[in-house]
Amino acid sequence: MLDEDETVVAGSAGEPLAAPGRLSALAGTVGTPAVREIRADEVRRFLLATDPGGGSRQERQAPAVRAGDVVPPTFFCPDPIVAAESMDLARPRPYARNIDGGSEWEVGRPVRVGDVLTLVPRIAEVVERVTGDGRRMATTVLEVTAWNQAGEQVGVARGRCLSYEDRA
Repeated sequence: MLDEDETVVAGSAGEPLAAPGRLSALAGTVGTPAVREIRADEVRRFLLATDPGGGSRQERQAPAVRAGDVVPPTFFCPDPIVAAESMDLARPRPYARNIDGGSEWEVGRPVRVGDVLTLVPRIAEVVERVTGDGRRMATTVLEVTAWNQAGEQVGVARGRCLSYEDRA
């Protein structure tokens, strides 16, 4: 049972994870690995959707994509926060306000159409601090590491999640 002044930190599913001040203990938590085949039709749709050229979708030709073609660098994990949560890795949301703090990618090897990737999400880091105006804040770094069918690491996607208190 919690004391009256103890706050529970809820994950995305609303289950208690930890109390403030102990969030750093969540670092190293691993979600459920996922296996994903890189399919030509998905790459084709991605390329068509991100084409900055003019004209309607009907007017544009879908680019030819074949087995073995190299895919765009971030295709292995377009959004690390969404991917981690889809693999049962609840991010800490200890405070009322929660925003995306940005993402970055390290590309190790090219990913190709036909590759079968294994993605593993984990909480890499949780840092708590007090903002300049006295509010509590937590920054969580979620990482999704991807390996191809040969066991080679193809990349790491990192997403930062910011959670902070409302203004008093």
